[in-house]
Amino acid sequence: MTSSEKLIFTQTVEALFVRALENRLTPACREHLRRAGLDLDQKLGRTYTLEQWKEFLRIAAGHVYGGVPAEAAYYSLGERFMDAYFGTFFGRALLGVVRLAGPRRMLLRAGMGFRAGNNFSVVEIVERSPTFVELRMNDVLADLPTFSAGLLARAVELCGGHRVVVLPEEFDGTSSTFHIRWAELTAEAAMPTPQDGDAGASRPRA
Repeated sequence: MTSSEKLIFTQTVEALFVRALENRLTPACREHLRRAGLDLDQKLGRTYTLEQWKEFLRIAAGHVYGGVPAEAAYYSLGERFMDAYFGTFFGRALLGVVRLAGPRRMLLRAGMGFRAGNNFSVVEIVERSPTFVELRMNDVLADLPTFSAGLLARAVELCGGHRVVVLPEEFDGTSSTFHIRWAELTAEAAMPTPQDGDAGASRPRA
């Protein structure tokens, strides 16, 4: 292990593989994960390498969402991760804060949230409007950017955003820029618009 090695902290692995997917992992999947370095019958390690984490995601996508397009499988894993992360001790405390802050202020502090789960994430934000930001991640944490798109979309929803759309662009295999739009809960926002169909198409859920 070197000081520059990208590491995923145990709470990140616990959120997805112990909490979110606990009842969906077949014995075959658990054995596949064990061979890859994640033994869910033992105490989790303090850290895992990014490459290990990516392999764990590949295994989960293949077993839990077998036959589903990879983009949709990763998006759903991202959503499940975020739901479970906010169920951890740290996440519950954080959720109370971000719900009061709202989607915009939560996203402006997203870098702190990511760095609570690993040692390498760097996030840059450009505000385009009160309900539209561009978020640049130096590493999308997976083989496909839809994993981070799913977790970002779910985070915005949990903070009070509605009709959330998260589109990854400029993915180079590691980093990507996410265009994140949402609506506030108002009478106008609750009315259907032509964009609603586009929003659904941008959410490749499994």
